[in-house]
Amino acid sequence: MSNYNVLLISEQKLIENTAINGTSVDTSELRFCIAQSQVIFLQESLGTNLFNKILDLVDTGDISLPVNVNYKNLLDGWIQPMLISYAYYIALDNFFVKWSAVGLVQNRTEQGGSVDLKTLQYLKQNAKNQAEFNDNLLRRQLIWNVSLYPEYSLITNNGDLPPEPNTPFKSSMTLPSRGWYASRNGWLEMSGCDIPSWYNYNGLPKK
Repeated sequence: MSNYNVLLISEQKLIENTAINGTSVDTSELRFCIAQSQVIFLQESLGTNLFNKILDLVDTGDISLPVNVNYKNLLDGWIQPMLISYAYYIALDNFFVKWSAVGLVQNRTEQGGSVDLKTLQYLKQNAKNQAEFNDNLLRRQLIWNVSLYPEYSLITNNGDLPPEPNTPFKSSMTLPSRGWYASRNGWLEMSGCDIPSWYNYNGLPKK
């Protein structure tokens, strides 16, 4: 089971890399946004097995050992930028309204009024676009370097999520998935996989 207490980015890292004002934000709310982005978005991209592997390595501190350099590079170079984007995306909703004794109320500050719904939707779409772009980079890294992360291609039948190799962009565009797809029976080869010639596809990605 995924450990909700292990965060792959810190609250401070999220503040430093987004428009969040760290002087007036409850860090417990940021922790919730980070945890949600990990469980909802990151787990889908990594698959439960690799997701739990990364969490365990961070939890024990073994992520910094030389033997785990591939996982550390994945965390620093691809996972963290993706999580920063998705945590900010989730935070926009959480900071737009708050629960109070009388129900949901819209946030207002002494420095200015709160944004309207149309502005929030605009900000959400921009944040989503950036998050999906970073997610796409992460999935490409995993696909073309699958041998570096054994848990990525390990499919179990105990209810764990298999990794999602397709692009997170919700459009007609698709991301080539090495000619393979995850199923309950493991990784199966796709037939008639239409992959652009610039991927130099010949059954497996070229190294």
